[in-house]
Amino acid sequence: MIGQTWMKWAVLEAGTKTASKMLQKVVGTVSSTWADTFLATTVIGFIQTTVGGLMIWRNRIPLFSHPAQIIGCCIFGVLAVASTALSFGVFLHGGEIGVNTFIITLSIVPEALIDAIFFKHKLTLRELVGISVAIAGGYVILGSPSLAELVHMPLWVWMSFDTMFTIAIGQGVTRQLKEVSPFVKNFWGGLIGLVICGYIVIATGGLDIHGQLPLKLLATSAVIGLIVVGMWSFSLMSYKGGASIALKKLVTNGVYLTAATCAGALFFGEKITSGTLIGIILYFVAFALVDGNTWKAITRKNNHE
Repeated sequence: MIGQTWMKWAVLEAGTKTASKMLQKVVGTVSSTWADTFLATTVIGFIQTTVGGLMIWRNRIPLFSHPAQIIGCCIFGVLAVASTALSFGVFLHGGEIGVNTFIITLSIVPEALIDAIFFKHKLTLRELVGISVAIAGGYVILGSPSLAELVHMPLWVWMSFDTMFTIAIGQGVTRQLKEVSPFVKNFWGGLIGLVICGYIVIATGGLDIHGQLPLKLLATSAVIGLIVVGMWSFSLMSYKGGASIALKKLVTNGVYLTAATCAGALFFGEKITSGTLIGIILYFVAFALVDGNTWKAITRKNNHE
């Protein structure tokens, strides 16, 4: 029987991801240039660094005792900057929450390949079938385009795939940082984002927007920053509550994908097509096939029944 404690935290993590995605859409719609998106990412980095630093000070957590972890957190921060800026850019160019979220959850495909290449995990036939199912789900949710139509997909679709790849690489880095405190990760990862994006904003004159700072963009970005801190904390609490990585990811990504798709329809008028529903179903099938622990948990349960 799956423990309810970890599942509560997993669902809360999915909720924060959905809330963050909706607010990213808001930032994207109020932004007019890429400088705006980097300004928003700067604010998020500032919030993460500040909250992480305060929690490190309050809990007396060592900040400089593990140089390798610091480097890893900074690398993760660079990847987080890229994925966050791209997420804002998706909505700057008219992206849809549902399709964008689905493409991002397809990170299970490059994550499986990263495991095979860098962590010497040999892909089984079942996992290869799962990867194929995931790709088929992505193809269906994009409207089953022809090759010519696929080449001429909107820019935001390709940016969603770029976001997906940066997130997948970030998961590979996270695998090496599993012992690090989430507050240390927030501090160093947020700091690198603050420095990089702050420099870009200043270098491009992003602070000089119609003579004043866009307050709605700044306020929304600050809220996203707080949500991100909560998101990482809920993820940690899931594991403290006894979650396995496989089932936790299945619950979190499944709720996230479903909730984000519904939120896009309810609050932003996005259409839920039959292709969307089929794509979501195929995602669950693909995840169960790709993730070995999830497959074992499902088949073991069925064998006991």
